[in-house]
Amino acid sequence: MSAVSGLWTQSERLWNPGITADKTRETFEAVRENLDRQGSAAQTKTMDKMFQAIIDQTTEENIKTSAIIMLIFESLSLYAAYLMWNLQRKGYFLYLGGIAVAFAAPLLMIGGWMGVITAMAGVFFSIFMAILYAFNLKHMY
Repeated sequence: MSAVSGLWTQSERLWNPGITADKTRETFEAVRENLDRQGSAAQTKTMDKMFQAIIDQTTEENIKTSAIIMLIFESLSLYAAYLMWNLQRKGYFLYLGGIAVAFAAPLLMIGGWMGVITAMAGVFFSIFMAILYAFNLKHMY
């Protein structure tokens, strides 16, 4: 179900990258302001640089690139889940391949902090699910 909602979300990001970029910049600005109020001067300066780098990289082109990468990942994950549901072991390996795409592609194609955030967001829950799926490999053929 997550892959289906992910496909929908990523397709919206692909068709409206300008709106998504604006919303993302607003969100990071709000988080930065909250951290500025709570942190010390040294922490604030370091976090300010990181957040400014992210805000600068939040462009329509990067939003489109990340949406395409995540659409590929979500499609691979959905097909892999279908194969695993039918007890086919190759679905697990396809799922791992999808995780590799979601991790490596943003780092290589977007780069910087934006690439790191996109990569981590894509694989965070997927690694947990891959571990759970690995426990059931013995039941797959």
